[in-house]
Amino acid sequence: MADLCEAYLKDFPVVVPEGPLPKRMPKEYIFSMWLQGEEQAPQIVRSCWDSIRRHCAEELVVLDANNITQWIDLPEGFLKKWRAGNVKACHVADLCRVELLWRYGGYWMDATDYMCHPMPDFIVQAPFFIYLSTEAHNTFVQNCFIRAYAHHPIMGAWREILRFYWEHHSWAFDYYLPHRLLRHVVLTDARVSELFDQMPHISHSSTHTVRWGGYWDMPFDKKKCEQLVSDGAFQKLEYKSLSAQSHRLGTFADYFVNGMV
Repeated sequence: MADLCEAYLKDFPVVVPEGPLPKRMPKEYIFSMWLQGEEQAPQIVRSCWDSIRRHCAEELVVLDANNITQWIDLPEGFLKKWRAGNVKACHVADLCRVELLWRYGGYWMDATDYMCHPMPDFIVQAPFFIYLSTEAHNTFVQNCFIRAYAHHPIMGAWREILRFYWEHHSWAFDYYLPHRLLRHVVLTDARVSELFDQMPHISHSSTHTVRWGGYWDMPFDKKKCEQLVSDGAFQKLEYKSLSAQSHRLGTFADYFVNGMV
């Protein structure tokens, strides 16, 4: 799939901001999103946000359909496609996360990212960081978590190609559209490639040990949980499954859904 996408994208322009690398902004944010509004989010999502507020000093900003435009200016053509129902919520979030980090810097965390400890120093100190996907997942990166300085060249190039795509398309050729576009940028531009190589290259597997590692429905074990979450900056959860919505008491799911970890 990645090779087919690269063939499709081969003529897409890659525009990389010039100039010196940016400095870290004095105030950074952690951004997340629930289009229906924070109060309408499932319990597991609210527990994820509580975990971020518990472990991080940065202000958590939860965007919804009403306050997006207070933070960023999305292309009018994209907004029209969204209002017409041609753009899915996931692709609204895909564009917003890149726009937000390009403008403000800080972190993007999906609504189902659960933090079990403070942000690791190697991420805090990184001008840009994103977890890589495994070969089995084949999406190049995992964009459920992004750390970037404001106006970082990688974010600028990623932003430009996403905006170009939605200017010329009313649909996403793949659910993993932003992942494919970032891969194209990294493979195409020497400066982006060099900056990408400078970040720590870490698989997203360390962030998927609880929910996707077979422990979700097992009886909770504090010591085992500490081992499982020790290497990842967060744990990637989900809200759609039966065990996320109606879990058994005393399981790992119970502890995470109710914010007891």
